[in-house]
Amino acid sequence: MPGASAESDDTVRLAPPSPPPGGAPSLLRGRRLAWLASGVALVALGIGAAFWARTDVPSERGREVPGAPAATSAALVPAGAPAAPALAPPVETTAVPLMERDALLRWQPAETTLLRLADLPAVFLVAFPDLRRQGLMMNRLAALIEKTHTPRDRVLNDEALAAAIAAAGEDPDTYYYGHNYNLADVERFMAMARASGVALNTQEAWLEAHLPMMRTIAGGGPAAIITLPAEERRFDASARRAVLEHEAGHGLFFTDPAFAAHVMRAWREAFTEADRENFRRFLAKEGYDTRNETLMANEAMAYLLFTPDTRFFDPLRDLGVDATSADRMRAAMRPPGR
Repeated sequence: MPGASAESDDTVRLAPPSPPPGGAPSLLRGRRLAWLASGVALVALGIGAAFWARTDVPSERGREVPGAPAATSAALVPAGAPAAPALAPPVETTAVPLMERDALLRWQPAETTLLRLADLPAVFLVAFPDLRRQGLMMNRLAALIEKTHTPRDRVLNDEALAAAIAAAGEDPDTYYYGHNYNLADVERFMAMARASGVALNTQEAWLEAHLPMMRTIAGGGPAAIITLPAEERRFDASARRAVLEHEAGHGLFFTDPAFAAHVMRAWREAFTEADRENFRRFLAKEGYDTRNETLMANEAMAYLLFTPDTRFFDPLRDLGVDATSADRMRAAMRPPGR
């Protein structure tokens, strides 16, 4: 899922990374990251701004933070490092702060940290110091939930996961550049792993330890987990902003049932079969399981509504459709009144 919109131009800009041998990687799949350039300002197109003008959460504003919240930080031990002490217990429910997106983009986490988005407080964001630790925590989840050519009915052990990533021609650090999951699916993954005897690594165990706290905060309502790594050579400021906006779009889908229902209805009723097939073909190239219609609709929404820059997603290039057709599909996905 390459990218989405940007909201301001006060982020430090880095030069785009050079593409690796064999082609430029995409924003989240390892194929088109070379399209990224500094100075992306996608909200000027009006799509992201229309959706993210949700700032009316006064009961939560008192706990917003401008920088890294030490209370929610937990350093993760890289694979092969000396044995670490036991994981600290999850933080108090009230200590998971909200962070505005611009502040989040200015902050480069030194430790793996749990936050919530200020405008979407049911969306939990795990911020990582680097792509490597993100991959260690999230790649096995991706294989179970949405990657193609991996099983839906069992959790892969370390050897099988490494083989699946290699077979896909991917890098463990960039299997995805950003992740998004329904909280219930993450809970299901953990239960399956424990039941089957698949050993969790340190990073996955950190996530498991924090799940009860997330569920407590969410109460009986829906919740989502998204991720965002810090900048590094393969992941510049423009890519980081794009990943945040795209993944937050998925967070909205997972936590707003009315919006999700609208997206599914548009996918089934307003899109033609040719529209759906064009997206399936494109998403198959990006590594998604095209048998999952909810996943297809969710990704189509994120590309159309939260990825307006043609360097990341071009309907003509990626779907083979003209601007008129793309606008028709966007209009169908956009909720009434937006």
